[in-house]
Amino acid sequence: MSASEKKFLTDIFVQILRAAHPENIFSKYLHMYEDQLYYRNKLIPYSREGRIVLAGSGKAALSMAKSFLQYLPQQPDDTLLITPPKRRSGFFNILYGDHPLPGSNSLNAGKNMLDLLDDLDESDTLFYVLSGGSSALFEYPAEGISPEDLLLCNKLFLARGLNIHEINYLRTRLSMVKGGRLAERCAADCHIFVLSDVMGNDISVIGSGPFAAVADEGFTVNELLHKYHLDDDLPAHIQTVLQNNTPIQSTRSIPHYLCGSNMDLLEIAAGMIGKRGITTYSFPESLFGEACDTGSMIADMINNFKGPKPACLLFGGETTVTLRGDTGMGGRSQETALAALKILRDKPGYVLLCGGSDGIDGPTDAAGAMIDDHTYLQATDRGISISEHLSRHDAYHFHEKCGSLIKTGASGTNMGDIALGFIF
Repeated sequence: MSASEKKFLTDIFVQILRAAHPENIFSKYLHMYEDQLYYRNKLIPYSREGRIVLAGSGKAALSMAKSFLQYLPQQPDDTLLITPPKRRSGFFNILYGDHPLPGSNSLNAGKNMLDLLDDLDESDTLFYVLSGGSSALFEYPAEGISPEDLLLCNKLFLARGLNIHEINYLRTRLSMVKGGRLAERCAADCHIFVLSDVMGNDISVIGSGPFAAVADEGFTVNELLHKYHLDDDLPAHIQTVLQNNTPIQSTRSIPHYLCGSNMDLLEIAAGMIGKRGITTYSFPESLFGEACDTGSMIADMINNFKGPKPACLLFGGETTVTLRGDTGMGGRSQETALAALKILRDKPGYVLLCGGSDGIDGPTDAAGAMIDDHTYLQATDRGISISEHLSRHDAYHFHEKCGSLIKTGASGTNMGDIALGFIF
């Protein structure tokens, strides 16, 4: 049994998320001096003659906006935040979008954001807080694309296992708000403050880059359509729009300020765990590709660990899950943990926690899952098949039956995923 180690890892995970909250992480990057706003040691100049508007989108938009207020010398003249449902604030104007797939609420939010930006002129200043989740939470279709088309495309992109760069390359062609189109639309002086859940922190990918031109990814629409068999399932008119609606390749230079990333998450984790006398080994951007493959990699590293104990292996990044056949319910962190359990089985002396920093793993109410040898023995005693649940991408119900789900609720931050492999 590893009850004390599991409690330790659970407590550490919650503390990591708290330390990565914008109210804490922003102070690493932003400060005020003599009524002026600085990003690190760089002054952020802006005019105070026109209106000051604070807007934003993403899973962490509300907590980012609340935390950002202390860096403004005056209250904003207008606000608009697009968030997941159930976020509330008496100060900010909030619209709820849909997630993980854009729906009618997302389109309404997108139209309202466009209307707000259209109303601004050169004398105004827009401060925009951006985090992951924006891609689904607000949207407005390009000409020739219907809301139903958007839903179909997003479902297929996710189900076929396209990586974030490939998805972004395609969906910016279907949208009036992605891929730098807001930069072209908004006349105000714009400043974008970003929490990154994307490895490499490419601003053209985070939230589908509403204020950033699309980067050249080195592939074409036709290559992606063929690679993932999308040309077999997407209607002809959608394929035509994808091929003809060229994304913005360059836009006016709008500064983006990175105020937190997965690297910060790993640094926070290493600092907290290291202070407790536990040796840490950090592997940045090591969570990528299929969740099952990543889980196997983590299991192999735990199995082959030869260093001093206790130790903690820290992994950061974001995996994908390619759905096949009749699927159940789960998230990439839950599936990563389950794939690791298949290899680790009843190996003693370890606990592995895999979780999303936003507290929401896939379309579930869990942040992730935590496993150890007891998880495997419990599943075996109850006749719960790891392979069957993996084959159906039904990690949630496996962990629910075995009591291995981690539930934190929405954390208020969004800096990618983390896995903590504690070896003792």
